[in-house]
Amino acid sequence: MPILSTVGRKARRMRVILATLYVVLILGSLTMVYPFLLMISNSFASYVDRNDFRIIPLYWHNDEMLFRKYVEAKYNENVNYWNQFLGRNDATFADLKKPAPVNARAVADWQEFTRSLKPEYTDLANQDQVSHITPECLYRYRVFLQTRFKGDCEAMNRLYEEAHDGWGDGSITLPADRLEERQTRILDTPKYRDFLRFKQGLLARYRIPVGMDGTWWTWLGSQYGNELKTISARHGLAYASAADVHLAERLPATPNLAEDWVRYVRREIPFHYLELDPAAAPAFRRALQQRYGTADGLNRAYKSGYADWSQVPFSPSVPRDETRRLDWTDFVLGAAPPQYFRLRTPEVLYHESLARKYGSVAAVNQAYGTHYPSFAAVNPPRYESEWVELLANKQAIRHEFIVRNYREVFDYMAIHGRAIWNTLVLVVGLLLVTLIINPLAAYALSRYQLPGTYKILLFLLATMAFPAEVTMIPGFLLLKQLHLLNTYWAIILPAMASGYSIFLLKGFFDSLPRELYEAAQLDGAREATMFLRITVPLSKPVLAVIALGTFSFAYGAFMWAFVVCQDPKMWTLMVWLFQMNTWSPQFVQMAALVLSAIPTLLVFIFCQNIIMRGIILPVEK
Repeated sequence: MPILSTVGRKARRMRVILATLYVVLILGSLTMVYPFLLMISNSFASYVDRNDFRIIPLYWHNDEMLFRKYVEAKYNENVNYWNQFLGRNDATFADLKKPAPVNARAVADWQEFTRSLKPEYTDLANQDQVSHITPECLYRYRVFLQTRFKGDCEAMNRLYEEAHDGWGDGSITLPADRLEERQTRILDTPKYRDFLRFKQGLLARYRIPVGMDGTWWTWLGSQYGNELKTISARHGLAYASAADVHLAERLPATPNLAEDWVRYVRREIPFHYLELDPAAAPAFRRALQQRYGTADGLNRAYKSGYADWSQVPFSPSVPRDETRRLDWTDFVLGAAPPQYFRLRTPEVLYHESLARKYGSVAAVNQAYGTHYPSFAAVNPPRYESEWVELLANKQAIRHEFIVRNYREVFDYMAIHGRAIWNTLVLVVGLLLVTLIINPLAAYALSRYQLPGTYKILLFLLATMAFPAEVTMIPGFLLLKQLHLLNTYWAIILPAMASGYSIFLLKGFFDSLPRELYEAAQLDGAREATMFLRITVPLSKPVLAVIALGTFSFAYGAFMWAFVVCQDPKMWTLMVWLFQMNTWSPQFVQMAALVLSAIPTLLVFIFCQNIIMRGIILPVEK
């Protein structure tokens, strides 16, 4: 009994030790897996959540975080652009909260109005990014052009009078589309007409109704120090917030407000949002007469045949013709009486749509539960509308954020040089020569007992004592003398033979039973037959180890590939990824690392099965 109890105690102690070891191993594995999972999670991030280190990204299940990412991308990762259009003062997109409560009736009216707007009243969302990630709308625009021209890039070049090398050269960009800025022009060209058709066909969440009220507030802030009290005192109005500062359709009656309004309209308002009353026609013709002197002078400039000044047509809106446009804009900047100015901003059109729908502001207040004194005071529910738009399309929006960083890496690799092809040639070529030359050298050293075998092995092992950087300069000079720089041979030849691989294979070949070779020789087998039919099949595990090491070396090679192949057309995947890391944000780099790790992982899994079979099967026998 004492003996049995002693054995039982030892067994229990052993189980405790084994359990402890398993726990330690599990914890050790977690220290390796956890950082990798964080890297994967961060590869789906953007600026607003790049420091939110979670195994599962928060926006995958949290609508508020998804809202922040949505408006961040939509407003071009520019919080000032967001504040300008919405009349807000947010420091970062990370501070945004979901709106509560949401006036569903007001949001529905606003969305109905915005969907009816012409393209010249809406900015394109996702058109540029601080992070240099290809915006969603640019990606869709390129797809639109490929469909429009049926994949014929030359046809597009002829029509647009441009010179793109192909759909993947990265030079195809969106036309300038900041319609709240005066310098942006609505052109009458084939390219811009196609662009307007593209924009009109986009989903509503990719278009931003231009916010001239917010732009007006931004301009006032630049003039008076962004102080609401100062602006309120100057205009004689009690502005509760920036959202209450509205750009009037007509010249205001208050003197100071009228002065600011005229300065802003003459110098800042985009001309496509300005109309002139027909009563301004006489003043316009007088301005033309002062500029050209005679009707003949105007006819030469306009290429027209007007008999007198009364026949010169007057355009209420800015003309498309360059000469007429210049005369019209100069008139607005100088001689045009401001009482003839009439603004046609999106906010003005919105208020007119409410007037048509409800008839009176009292009806609007009853429908919305508000107390607006006039239609002009109704604030467009831009913030609430963005939230409602998100909820209606959150699955599609979430999918865009999941794939966009990875798509950026794929597109970058596809359009720059021949990175994927070069890497494939390097990996396959190096694997072939490594698995041919090293086994042959090791087989010769193992089969034939040469007098200097150990000296040869010592020489091969001595090459392992020096880092690769030591041999980089002489290797480069040698390849230069052989005129092999910027060729595939430059990155394959120096790594064809490996002292470590030959040493490893030689030791493995020595362990194979000699009886197998003797039996084969009795049957008349030659050395080539014995090598291919006996040695190679039995050496699959060690060959898999060498193949895995060779693949990792070739696939991850950066410095040597960059030194001997300075032509970008010969750069491998790792060289281009290094170039990408010089401009890309952290989350794109994480996506690149995850993608670049996948081939190595697959090769390791494939080789691991061969290695384990080579270890387990002999033991079982």
